[in-house]
Amino acid sequence: MQRQVTLINLIERMDKIDIILLKKFYFTSKDFPNDMQVYAFPILIKELREVHKVSLTDDAIRKRLKKLCELGLLEHVKNSNPSIFLPIEEKKNFVEELIKQFISYIGLEIFI
Repeated sequence: MQRQVTLINLIERMDKIDIILLKKFYFTSKDFPNDMQVYAFPILIKELREVHKVSLTDDAIRKRLKKLCELGLLEHVKNSNPSIFLPIEEKKNFVEELIKQFISYIGLEIFI
């Protein structure tokens, strides 16, 4: 029950852009051990703009990534230049469930 409450609380704090960001890290359509993706900030920005047509500023995306790190869903590699963000292996199942519940809760069939 506690896990479900946590999922719902997180879902209510997120939006489409947050889910797109998490999907970039946790859903690669590849088999283990390549089932998660690490991103350098400039490459992530480029993919978000070209593939997902995200029109946020670099600073806005950086703040969203920081929020996801504070929630414990991503990790930021300290003192890296360019900034590197990576998924957390131990959170993989939790984040996948979070994304699925978000899609179900919000009703965005576009993500399926």
